[in-house]
Amino acid sequence: MGKKTLTVLAVCGSGVVSSSMIEQKLVDILEPLANVKVIGLVSTSVKSYVDRGGFDFVVTTSPIPGEINVPVIKGVALLTGFGEDAVIEEIKKVAKEILASKE
Repeated sequence: MGKKTLTVLAVCGSGVVSSSMIEQKLVDILEPLANVKVIGLVSTSVKSYVDRGGFDFVVTTSPIPGEINVPVIKGVALLTGFGEDAVIEEIKKVAKEILASKE
C-alpha cells in the first residue's frame, strides 16, 4: 500500500515569498510520513479554498479572515526559527492525527 497524501495550504500575506519558504519546510517535515501537496495562498483566499474541500490543514504566517473547518497552525516560527521545534512538533502531531483518520 502506498503512502497517503496530505494536502496543506501554506499561507502568507502576499501568497508568494513566505508561503514558498513554508512550503519547502512542510515537505521536509512531512515527507517521511506521507506524500505532501502544498499550495501557497494569500490569507484572504483561504476560506473559499477550504470550503471547496480537499485540504487537510493550514500553516499560516498571517491572520485568516472567517471561520474555517480544518486545523490552522501558526507558522511564523518556521521563518524566524524562534520556537520552530514546537511548531514542527505540532505539524507532525496534526499530520499523524489526520493520517490516522484516513485509515
